[in-house]
Amino acid sequence: MNMHRSFFRSFPMWGLLMTSWSLYAAGAEEFPVAPYVDPRQLDCPWPKMSHYLQPWRGYLETRSGDDFLRGLGVNLQIPGGTEEPAIRLLAESGLRTFRIEVGWGEMNWDETQLNNEAQLRRRLALCTRYGIRPTILINAHQGVPCPMRGFQRRLVAAAPAGSTTVTLDSVADLVPGRSGLSQLTTYWAAEALVTAVDAATGVVTLSKPLPKALPAGPVPMATLKYAPLHPVGTPEFDTSAAGCVRHTLYVCGLVRAAGVKEFDIEIWNEMGFGTHFLNINDYYDKAAPKIPGRQADHLNRGGRCWELARRIVAAVKQDFPETRCIWGFSNTTFFHCQVTNLPPGTEGQSYHPYGTGMREIDGHPARPDQPSIEGFVPRYALRMPEGWAGTFVQTESLIRLLNPATRLAKMPAGVTNFHHYMTEHGVLPPECGANDDAGAWRLKTLCATRSFCFWLNKGVDALHYFCAYQDKATDFGLLPTDLKTLPADAKFDDVATPPMRALRNLTRAFAGSVPFEHTKPLAVEVTALGAQTKIFEGDATHPPLWARDVLAVLPFQVHDYKHVVAVYVMTRDAMQEFSPAPFRLKISGACGECVTGYDPLEDRAVPLEVRRVADGVVEVTLPVADHPRLLTLAP
Repeated sequence: MNMHRSFFRSFPMWGLLMTSWSLYAAGAEEFPVAPYVDPRQLDCPWPKMSHYLQPWRGYLETRSGDDFLRGLGVNLQIPGGTEEPAIRLLAESGLRTFRIEVGWGEMNWDETQLNNEAQLRRRLALCTRYGIRPTILINAHQGVPCPMRGFQRRLVAAAPAGSTTVTLDSVADLVPGRSGLSQLTTYWAAEALVTAVDAATGVVTLSKPLPKALPAGPVPMATLKYAPLHPVGTPEFDTSAAGCVRHTLYVCGLVRAAGVKEFDIEIWNEMGFGTHFLNINDYYDKAAPKIPGRQADHLNRGGRCWELARRIVAAVKQDFPETRCIWGFSNTTFFHCQVTNLPPGTEGQSYHPYGTGMREIDGHPARPDQPSIEGFVPRYALRMPEGWAGTFVQTESLIRLLNPATRLAKMPAGVTNFHHYMTEHGVLPPECGANDDAGAWRLKTLCATRSFCFWLNKGVDALHYFCAYQDKATDFGLLPTDLKTLPADAKFDDVATPPMRALRNLTRAFAGSVPFEHTKPLAVEVTALGAQTKIFEGDATHPPLWARDVLAVLPFQVHDYKHVVAVYVMTRDAMQEFSPAPFRLKISGACGECVTGYDPLEDRAVPLEVRRVADGVVEVTLPVADHPRLLTLAP
């Protein structure tokens, strides 16, 4: 508790600023940021990159405050038995959507229930109680990819590395193509499949050479109920895909039975770790694959993953038509399959941008195939709470997909309203150099508040912060580290962490939000005042990048007579102290001309100078920090 309060005291106290603020702003040198909204900021042709262009300044949308509140989410990773305090505290923080993984491997062998079904039912019931919209992740990690039976056999004799046969004490119940040796290199069930069995001698032939020598004695094995994905058009693919579809529909039935009226299905989690089950050839020797020759691209039409997703979408939309199905295979690649080429009926796709850890920009392009459009790369430390994907620091900027010209025009077949999800995003403090508890909480608070405000304004419909709980402050989690010992009725004000408090303060500013089909858009002009801060240095022929160039102005409409505008400097290094800097904003189109300022991290008013220019037009001068401060405009 004392540490949490000291966190808030670490921010500048406004009492020290009030006496000098008016005089300082009045005589300050002016630096117009003109134009603030400039479509040329998006002009970075593929595969170029830029440290100067800010693609999110290429457009300005006034998003719905109701949509903002609905988009605040978290990955619900919590210990069993902590559901009551954890879910209630997360809801009191303002979070309204939870990502919950229900892997195919959770289904029992007989496909009659999930292995941990009672726990899932409890969590879904609490989602209903607290008005949470779940996003259910259907996944199949190679460690337990589908219904399976793990068991142990004994090697009768040692087997050298490179061997393609082993001798077992028993070959009973082994199924060629689905039984195999496990955990040879990593957490991977049936990593080397049994392809042939000699019942008389106990010798089994393996799908790939042993990657290491195995001594005589116990060896872990598993039998998968379904074969790893074969190419589309094979009987093996059809059988496995049908099993995954049945699992998905069973889980949807559990969600509906819990009383949840609205939920989403995310199909798969990334294509990095744990995905060998998606390709039968990964279980075979590269020099002798099970399926030789060139296959269709797995993430495009005709490919294994694409066709699996198509079948899941079709089945879910038939039985649960109100449910959105989200393409999760491109979480980290973003652009592998174009939105227009996604399986018909797919109503969204999800991203995992991260990129929040320390990245040293050393004066050279990070990749030789992504040259700088300006012919210059600066030197500076990059530790951005929003991650790099909102910039052109790499050419794979998510803003290429999120800007309105693209987002509102490109849809899969049969879809009229496509959604963009960020189903994982967070920060691991030690990756930024924050190794103490107070520093870790501060960094996670910056990451959560900045990321929610930025991404939910710039085109993302839901952001699931990663993650709800871990047992150290220096890990990813938002909940108190002593969650396991908290009573079920623990009071928010007694136990909430700094990011939880800041999020509750942030969401309270949006109280009264109502749905909008079309918001009343705001326009803004920006002028920086006084001494200017550099983000990075230029050189003889390239200017610096200034803090004024990365000012984020993010408008939302709460109801017919109220706008809320989040404003902050999108500093590139969250570990460097940033003193609040004065800016003047000329805001047009507001519902009202009464303007108040609020800092949700400090939970205090922000001093403003407000001048009415004309009907619906005001000028607001305020000190802008490196975390969101909120301007409320009302009658």
